[in-house]
Amino acid sequence: MTQTDWPRIYTDLGALISQEPDELANTWQPSPAALLWLGRVQAVITATRFSADVVEVRNAVLNLTNRALHQRGVNELRAVMYRVLAQAEYNVPSAMTGAFIPIGQPFDAFAAIGRLMNSATQNVLIVDPYMDEKTLTDFAVLSPEGVLVRLLADEHSKKPSLIPAVQRWAAQHGPKRPLEARLASARILHDRLIAVDDKDAWALTQSLNAFAQRSPATILKADPETAGLKIAAFNDIWASAQPIT
Repeated sequence: MTQTDWPRIYTDLGALISQEPDELANTWQPSPAALLWLGRVQAVITATRFSADVVEVRNAVLNLTNRALHQRGVNELRAVMYRVLAQAEYNVPSAMTGAFIPIGQPFDAFAAIGRLMNSATQNVLIVDPYMDEKTLTDFAVLSPEGVLVRLLADEHSKKPSLIPAVQRWAAQHGPKRPLEARLASARILHDRLIAVDDKDAWALTQSLNAFAQRSPATILKADPETAGLKIAAFNDIWASAQPIT
């Protein structure tokens, strides 16, 4: 029998969790894009060859497309996805893994993201459409002195506190802690990501301003090929984004 491809399951399922459609929790009539996402989730779960999980995810999808059972189906789907992700994480090399942050564990989130920031020797890129001052006060400050921190947010979705925080950071730290911040055109950004030294990339399933506050969150390391593609794509968006001064 062919062995279960845990590295691929870990990478693919983690990416799908990070891409959960916003509409999923709000409607029992998902759009074609959401249905495609659900199909991909089922395909990844099926690849585990665990019959109980395959049955559970199929039943969850049926429930969430039922008006009366919708919320139950959403909860069931998330439960099986995170359970399988944890199983996959256990079965892949430690170098591939990120972190799973339960609800209401702010120090765990702080520590996990801090490890990524502190590993940088040249630069860090943080991509978050809904960025606010917490990206600076809680996380950017964890990067080593002299490392360039770049922030990329959405001009429409960023929070009002971001721009004054960027300006005060620059006034206080200057070249000791170099910072550049830019706003991408509205609704171009969909992912949340931290890239270190233009080499390694981690996907975040939630925005940093409320990471793991209302639901579990995951920090998932991308494989080298995917990391390269993501970093190149965001560098392209960065090049045309509007600087915050």
